[in-house]
Amino acid sequence: MARLEELLDQAAEALLRGDLAALPALTEAIGAKTGSLAEDAPDAGRLREKADRNARLAQAAARGVRAARGRLSEIASGPILTTYDALGRRASVPPPQAAAKRL
Repeated sequence: MARLEELLDQAAEALLRGDLAALPALTEAIGAKTGSLAEDAPDAGRLREKADRNARLAQAAARGVRAARGRLSEIASGPILTTYDALGRRASVPPPQAAAKRL
């Protein structure tokens, strides 16, 4: 039971550090330990709380990765000027097209 708690804590720390590469091995080790647990174990409540915490952290990490991917996509598409009209509506102005170069 103590080893499972330690693994759950290590997974939480990895999520908080952003060490996503450490998660597959930790997840496998956690899965191996949970297979032998009885559901009526006295420490099951504490383990469930830690697992729920890790699930929330994993969801937050996934949102962060999606946001970063979106921002990288915006950056890769080039500079876009964003303005607002008199009514407060947002409008994007694409960059001017480069003049054709003469050979």
